[in-house]
Formats: sequence, C-alpha cells, structure tokens
Amino acid sequence: MMEQKNYFVEKKMILMLGEYNRFGKLCARVMAGTSAFLVDRAPLQVLDDTLTYIGFDLKGATTGAKVVLDRKAKCPIIVNPYLGICLFPTKSPKKADCIWFNPEHIEKTTAMGNKTIVELSNGYTMIIESKLAAFNDKIEKARQLIHLSTKRGKQPDTSSYEHTPPIDHQLTKEKSGKYNFDTLGNL
Repeated sequence: MMEQKNYFVEKKMILMLGEYNRFGKLCARVMAGTSAFLVDRAPLQVLDDTLTYIGFDLKGATTGAKVVLDRKAKCPIIVNPYLGICLFPTKSPKKADCIWFNPEHIEKTTAMGNKTIVELSNGYTMIIESKLAAFNDKIEKARQLIHLSTKRGKQPDTSSYEHTPPIDHQLTKEKSGKYNFDTLGNL
C-alpha cells in the first residue's frame, strides 16, 4: 500500500492518528469515509499543512482555541473555519498514538468499563482508552469551540474583548506635526 505524500483535512475525514511506517517514520493514518490510508506526514504536520494552505497555522489555531474555551491543554482546534471542520485529540497531541476525531462523524458513544466504544458515521466502531464521560466532554468542547468561534466570527462582540488603549497611553500628533513620544518616559 502506497503512502500519500500530502493530505489536507476535509469534511469526510473521520479520524487521524499517528502510525510508524516501515522505515520507522511517524506518519498519519487517516480514515475518510470507508477508506483508510497513510500520509507521509506526522499528524501535527497534516494539521499545520491544512491550516497553512488556507492562511492560518497550527500555533494560532491552538492559541485561539485555548482562549475561546478558557482551557490550557488537549484543546480541540478548528482546522478549517470555512468548512466548519473542528478536530479534538484523545490525549496530548505530542503523543504518537493520539487520535484526532472529527465530532461530526461520531454517531454514538457507549461505556465499556474504563473504555469507550465509539460508533462512527461509516458504520465502523472503535474502542478508545478513555472513560465515557471524559470522551464525551471532548466531543462537547469541540462542538462548543466551533459554535462560539462561528458566532464570534459572524457578530464580533468587541465589548467583551477590550482593544482600546487607555487615553493616557495614547500617542497624539502635536501642533508641530510630531507625535508626543516624550510622554513615554513619563509613564
């Protein structure tokens, strides 16, 4: 089976996880629809490639998600805001066995002891090393991120995010035509 050189995350992508190829290189195993294939890029590289292609980057998407959700770790990220694609990690994204799920393709979750059975949109199921409540919380956070980001993008509420500097810290143009940079020393 051949590896794909590149891949951009698309709506039909169900999940992606790290898998080492026959040379020991970390690649991305992608499940899209009823097919699965290996991409010659690590999962985080696939995410960054997708974001960079549309003018964003993984660092910005991660930082933005943390701010919107007020979380510090294992945040979902919006991989394509134009298509509304949001993915969430099952564990630290730095771990090779982290699985990135698209919540739109999760049909049902069921507890199986300390694990979770995940029913996917393509008719397949997976057993995940995560308690049901923790896994469902990740799904909910991903849905919350896409909802809040879309809402904020369509109707920005600038009153909740202050950008205006205080009046006493403004540089103004004086009658002489020069800006009052000398006030900087007075702060």
